[in-house]
Amino acid sequence: MKLIKILVFLTLTLTTQTNLFAETWNEPWQKEIIQKADYFVLANVLSNIEGIGTKIEIIKSFGTQNISGEILINSFSLLKLSSASGHGVHLDFKKGQTIYFLLTKRDDGNYAIPTPTSGFAVMDADKNVFATYRHSYHQTLVSQELYEKTYTEIWNYYKTSKFDEKNVSQFINENIDKAPASFDEEEISTFFLQHAALETAYLLDLPIELNRLKKFINCDNFHSRVSALQLLSTSKKNYTKDFLFEYIKDQKNENFEKVIAIWSLTKIGGKEYSEKLISITDLLSDEETGFDSNLMDPRIATHFPSPKSAVEALL
Repeated sequence: MKLIKILVFLTLTLTTQTNLFAETWNEPWQKEIIQKADYFVLANVLSNIEGIGTKIEIIKSFGTQNISGEILINSFSLLKLSSASGHGVHLDFKKGQTIYFLLTKRDDGNYAIPTPTSGFAVMDADKNVFATYRHSYHQTLVSQELYEKTYTEIWNYYKTSKFDEKNVSQFINENIDKAPASFDEEEISTFFLQHAALETAYLLDLPIELNRLKKFINCDNFHSRVSALQLLSTSKKNYTKDFLFEYIKDQKNENFEKVIAIWSLTKIGGKEYSEKLISITDLLSDEETGFDSNLMDPRIATHFPSPKSAVEALL
């Protein structure tokens, strides 16, 4: 239960800075953030001054493009406001925090994070990291060792097209082979590991057999269902394509998961399955369920389509 409370606290902390105002934005997915970042670093926060920015001291820089010393974060690289009150958006880091950042370099020589609520992972005093693998709405808690193990390979893959599969394969396979974990206190730690394993496999484009993922797709845990359906986008097998199509048609399945399945099938199915999806457009729901966020969360403007809209986008 302690871990669940920690994650709830983190979510509140991320949104406190803008809850009092009307600024809202469309939060990017983690894959896009990684793809568009220039640097991946671990740093200490030295100061955070309104109107100036957050000064950090680099502890460690990952990959082939390195930065060192003290730098200033003073803007946002992927922030697309949907509404604004005139108060603006702010960096809300605290002096003394240790944080992993995904940064882009700006024309003024300083640096940016994607949005006020994305592109960073806070490390606590016990060296656990509040990590994002999919979306800032869907975070997990992992050890610093595991975070660096997975993110080093993810970063290398997106920046050099190469990574050491052996470095992560055992972790991924061990956790995928376990029974799907719930949010119960005795299982939550296993869930965090499974979430990291499934999402790491997805980000690294590592195909996992459908039969190994079905237990996650059919389980009661929403996050595991989404991860597994998303991961099927790495498979080229015809039976996987057929499975996704049948899943999308099944009225018992939820809209959010159907949209993920539509995106996965669109990625691997080619023209044949795009046409099949278009043929069932009228059978699909036009209700947008989205991320089911709090009305006070500035990320509430994050767009997530209905199943019908997701298919209509193919037209």
